Amino acid sequence: QYYDTAAETAKTLSKGRVKREVPVDLTSPEAWKTAAESSVISSLHSTTKPGITALDVDQSGSLLLTAGMDNHAEVYSRTTDTVVATLKGHTKRLTSALWLGGGGLDASIVTASADKSVRLWVPKPGNAAGWAKKNIVKHHNAEVVGLSLHPSGRYFASAASDGSWAVHSAESGDVVVSGTVDSQVAGIAYHPDGVFLGLGTVDGFAKILDIGQNQVLATLDVASGGEEKSVGGLHFSENGYYFATVTREEVAVWDLRKQKKVVAWTLADFEDGAAFVDAVFDRSGKYLAVATPGLVRLLRVKGWATMVDLACADTVASVGWIGHLSTAVAVACAENSVRVYEPAQ
Repeated sequence: QYYDTAAETAKTLSKGRVKREVPVDLTSPEAWKTAAESSVISSLHSTTKPGITALDVDQSGSLLLTAGMDNHAEVYSRTTDTVVATLKGHTKRLTSALWLGGGGLDASIVTASADKSVRLWVPKPGNAAGWAKKNIVKHHNAEVVGLSLHPSGRYFASAASDGSWAVHSAESGDVVVSGTVDSQVAGIAYHPDGVFLGLGTVDGFAKILDIGQNQVLATLDVASGGEEKSVGGLHFSENGYYFATVTREEVAVWDLRKQKKVVAWTLADFEDGAAFVDAVFDRSGKYLAVATPGLVRLLRVKGWATMVDLACADTVASVGWIGHLSTAVAVACAENSVRVYEPAQ
């Protein structure tokens, strides 16, 4: 059933991608040039083990899901300025947290942890606020380094540091397909058509895996010759052929059709120059956010021109675009804060 769904989804999405138009109301580059910090959400997670490791924004833009060093996930409502729920159960730090089905108070959540498990959480029944644990998936034998949602919304993928990967049912959390690659893995991302997985390896490569064939179709040499080899960040553009890779020393965008770098940034291109921590395309595929610990740079994909540099007073860990019109950017930080930036106009 997974393969049928994946093939059907890929056919629909790849056909639609050719015709897809950019939303008329997409926030313009001119507006983004006026962007500044609009709010600071502080005191998230525990102070005994501070740090937010990952962030996911629901499709409405009002609910933020954060993964913490304190072994917990939290759901924060921007509308009510409150922590709606804290998801407790993992025994080590979280590495990833994802909304399923676009997110919302009635949507499920999946979390991954250094404790080698993946957990599926479902909304509590009736009018009770929060989420209850539905399944603890102990498929992996090493730290689970990341999660990625299949575009159909009916599946998600996980990867562990030992090179194992798995595709899970979003309804049950159960593993439906699994395999391994011959490298330690640091990051994972679904291609927007849902047929391929991108796996970032510790030894400096990005591997494009055909799930149905359980075969690596392409191996991109991201940083095998660098001092900081590990490819911990991966993100596909909605256009289906641009693909961003993140190591501590470089962010690069690749064209999958040519399997070549289109553009790359080194730490010399950024003022604070400590390390790269994230790179994320927005939902339109027109913009890219690139983050170091002290700065988030928003770029236009066309020409790779900088729209704005957003300085952050805290230590940036993860970035998320807000809304399908890219109306704001949320930045999760090591100091248990999330800072939101939006255009002034």
